[in-house]
Amino acid sequence: MLREAQVNSAFAHLYPSLDPGRWYTAAAIAGYVKGTRIIQEGPEARFPDRILPGNHFRFRGGTPRRGSSLGLRSRRIDRYRPARTHLRIGRAS
Repeated sequence: MLREAQVNSAFAHLYPSLDPGRWYTAAAIAGYVKGTRIIQEGPEARFPDRILPGNHFRFRGGTPRRGSSLGLRSRRIDRYRPARTHLRIGRAS
């Protein structure tokens, strides 16, 4: 089952295109929220670790995690990033 999200009625005014009584796929809503912010704020828009705030939405479904979730990549920022190496170029002192 896909992960689904429903906007909380208390925050529905922040998401006028979403019906508070309807369940949507969480990925679709995340794309909508991210796209809307980019349109409003431009390419400099910054996003928190989770695009959908837990107090703005209710969630259901998805695949339950097995065992410990420690070390799992579950957020947008957890995706692979190349290691940053700092090289000092110049004469050794």
